[in-house]
Amino acid sequence: MKSGGTDNSLEGARILFVFGNLELGGAERQGLLLGRYLKERHGADVRVLGLQEGNGRLSELCDEADIPWEGTGVSWRWERRHIPANLLELRRFAALLKRQKPDLLMPYTFFPNVLCGLAWRFTGAKLCVWNQRDEGFCLEPELWRSLAARLTPCFISNSDKGREALLSAFPVSPDKVAVITNGILPARPLSGRGEWRGRIGLSEEAFAACMVANVHAQKDHETLLRAWRILADRQPQGAPAPVLLLAGRVDQGDQVRNLVDSLGLVDTVRFLGEVGDVAGLLSAADLCVHSSRSEGLPNAVLEAMACGLAVVATDIPGIREAVGPQGLRFLAPAGDASALAGRIAQLQQDPPLRATTGAEMRARVTERFDAEGAWRETVSFIGSRWP
Repeated sequence: MKSGGTDNSLEGARILFVFGNLELGGAERQGLLLGRYLKERHGADVRVLGLQEGNGRLSELCDEADIPWEGTGVSWRWERRHIPANLLELRRFAALLKRQKPDLLMPYTFFPNVLCGLAWRFTGAKLCVWNQRDEGFCLEPELWRSLAARLTPCFISNSDKGREALLSAFPVSPDKVAVITNGILPARPLSGRGEWRGRIGLSEEAFAACMVANVHAQKDHETLLRAWRILADRQPQGAPAPVLLLAGRVDQGDQVRNLVDSLGLVDTVRFLGEVGDVAGLLSAADLCVHSSRSEGLPNAVLEAMACGLAVVATDIPGIREAVGPQGLRFLAPAGDASALAGRIAQLQQDPPLRATTGAEMRARVTERFDAEGAWRETVSFIGSRWP
């Protein structure tokens, strides 16, 4: 439903969100939330396309929001010898997009950004917006990437670091790149702390830290697990063992599970898989941990902050931007398991400090990362470039 006083320049516009697949990660969650806003508040005709066949959690949420979706397989090789095959695939992809009759293309993450940047002028769309959701992953100035960036009319990055990476990698005019941070909607837990702890077998006295992130190459679960081994070894004799909760799809399952086994952490690490009630799970945790190699502005960290949790994480630009000055002292150098364990131990051993820091994190999210504000800013940016 559209509200009074809303800028309806996108009313009736067909907006196609393009993702790498129809599974759910931080970028996909942010895109879907924006899509729902454009559909409900601006009367846009929103649709979703995944670049892999099959469905996933994202397509389930599309069904719940009454947003049409489709998954399609795209075959692509980056080497120059595959240029003829890629041109044929690009032609096929452009024809597929054209059948969707889009007015606006909104690709998210690296491969959708590149592919839509290359194809959008052949689809009948009026505009394509490159959505940069990490701090510069895969932005090498290679043929296809550079051409896509040159052909894309405008860009949105969710972090200052992502914007800097775009401007450094490609000859993109700075006035074409806006920084619009992720926005967080307060979520009500479906189950409370006690119910969640009972479900996963945690006593009320046990200290639990939680990382919400799909297990894949851009995260750094290995450093976190090694830090957890150090933390466990430092526990006083007879004290309850700290428990690490890992929520998210496991794409590198054997590698990570084998490390858990080799480190002797089977009894203190819980793999929870994809969790629908993230707010409920976070209410059962005492601390948010986030170990990563590359981030734009991590949605999972913001969600934990919104739930009033202190954050111990890797000291990289996107996370620094999330936690702000109040949270910097709890960040550890990338790949430094000992330092990460030390930061966790500091907050484990000092509940008042943990509570105070958590309150500061909640206040920062409320002040800086409001979803409605981010969506309005996005609509304004698109509108300023709408033909």
